[in-house]
Amino acid sequence: MTVERKEQGATRHNILHLLRRRGQMTALELSRELKIGAVGVRQHLALLERDGLVQVTGVRRSIGRPSHLYELTAEAEQHFPKQYDTFALDLLDYIADHGGEEAIEQVFHARRYAIAQSYTSRLCGKTRAQQVAELASILTDQGYMCDFEQLDDGSFILTEHNCPIDCIARRHGQSCEQELKLYEQLLGTPLTRDTTIASGGPYCRYHIPAAYSEDSEFESV
Repeated sequence: MTVERKEQGATRHNILHLLRRRGQMTALELSRELKIGAVGVRQHLALLERDGLVQVTGVRRSIGRPSHLYELTAEAEQHFPKQYDTFALDLLDYIADHGGEEAIEQVFHARRYAIAQSYTSRLCGKTRAQQVAELASILTDQGYMCDFEQLDDGSFILTEHNCPIDCIARRHGQSCEQELKLYEQLLGTPLTRDTTIASGGPYCRYHIPAAYSEDSEFESV
């Protein structure tokens, strides 16, 4: 059973790579390339379509019955090698070499401002508990594997179990500082952070005050 699952996984892997190299293909064309039956290929395509990795994009009409054309979805891109981290580090190193640490600070500040503009409306007008829940949801969608809990005194602990920009954070500490300022800006209150993944901790953990008070006028710059 384990061998069979591995073979099925390898077949779907090969289908994805063929579609990446060739573009749109029919089930029959994939069958010929993979040297397996068309019925089996269609079963694999159905599973890939269910998982959101492949979609029918049109029909090829020729002699005989029309054939569906299959292509990759945007979601399938995650299954192919990427070097975003290397590119980002190279770009930041270039900025640092030519503009110094001040230039790096400006980059992360501008990024924080853009993110805040995108998400402020999702937290505006909510209670502190609702804001923390919404922020945790936003962060999870961005790959931070975030959860939170409310303590007996009404305050909150927000924990990020993953850092999607870990390689950048370890080299450029400004990213962590701007992250803290971003959450303070979105929640409208000062936060404390006792550990980060970039500093060798198992997670990034923030303590958030219980409710709005005089700190509700807090603004981060």
